[in-house]
Amino acid sequence: MIPTRLTADDRAVSTTVTYVLTMAITAVLLGGLITAAGGLVENQRTQAVRNELGVVGERMAGELTSVDVLVQAGDDPAVRLRARHPEQVAGRYYAVELVTGGTPPCSTQQCLVLSTDDVTVTVPFATATPVQPGRVSGGTVVIEYDAVNGTLGVTKP
Repeated sequence: MIPTRLTADDRAVSTTVTYVLTMAITAVLLGGLITAAGGLVENQRTQAVRNELGVVGERMAGELTSVDVLVQAGDDPAVRLRARHPEQVAGRYYAVELVTGGTPPCSTQQCLVLSTDDVTVTVPFATATPVQPGRVSGGTVVIEYDAVNGTLGVTKP
């Protein structure tokens, strides 16, 4: 019988190497998942902001149209509508701008441009009464007919 030498035995090293490789692969996979999930969450937040700005813009366009109908129906109208809108959409502050004359980003005669730091939504609307260009922050706004100028405008209360 030939004696076996135990000094050339590598089995204990292979267990340690396997453990280290398993931990390294797990760390790489978790890092990739966290990075991918972070990008997905940011895309979802941007889409939520865009959707909410669209809803607020459509509501405000409807309110402007309603005030216009009241102005057109009266002989000497004094119309003032206080409209409540959220101050933030998806945790971000926004601004509302009335744009006229078909200037960019408005492709029609007049539109509302709602914007945050990185998202902009344009909502066209039509009124028989001219609109005074202006800009206000989100939240409660006042839509008012100015009889002196004969225009509709948006201001803060």
